[in-house]
Amino acid sequence: MNKEIVIAAYDKELDWMTQFNSDIKQTVYRKGTKTDNENEIFIENNMGRCVHSFFNHITTNYNNLSDITFFAQDYPFDHWENLIEVINGDVSEVTNYASLTIDGYYGFHWNSIKVPGPNGGIMHSLKATTHHGSGGIISCSSNGSPQDRNPLINVDKYWEILFDEPKPSIYEFIPGGHFGITKEHIQLRSIDFYNKICTLLIEDITSPWVIERIECYIFNPKYKTKL
Repeated sequence: MNKEIVIAAYDKELDWMTQFNSDIKQTVYRKGTKTDNENEIFIENNMGRCVHSFFNHITTNYNNLSDITFFAQDYPFDHWENLIEVINGDVSEVTNYASLTIDGYYGFHWNSIKVPGPNGGIMHSLKATTHHGSGGIISCSSNGSPQDRNPLINVDKYWEILFDEPKPSIYEFIPGGHFGITKEHIQLRSIDFYNKICTLLIEDITSPWVIERIECYIFNPKYKTKL
């Protein structure tokens, strides 16, 4: 089984990526002003933040995906401290480190930070999921609270655009949106569905925070989609 790490980069240096085993494919999407970095794919429009880079990779490579792909930010360690150990390790052990598992989807959220500082804040306390496979999540209302206070966030609106199901009363998600996923699990949804998500991420400035909150539903096949 081949593995790939996809990094959504903006202004961070990526020297830490040299710690990955040589057999792990590395793909970096860069937004921002560092336009000439060797072996990186530059995306000119910074709309959609890291979430857009992730779904752009899915749509661009839909028919040529690695067996399992991991998605992370350019400094992931406050969200997923043991990322390098997990990705370098045996694929069969990924479930041991995932905070949430939905068949071939693995959400990650863990750090050992005890006092917030320059390396990030302490991890969220997770509670058992009731909407998804197995593991822990945090939850929010349609307006993104209690984690976000942006009055423009409307998760229900996106739900009605993407899903052909009654909207949930709360939304369960993995904070930070770092995940691994198998090729087969991605392809349970159509490329048109993922293209629609990319369009939303480009058109709406609040979309990255909304898509983070419905990421687990996007990759949970028990929730029927409109595309």
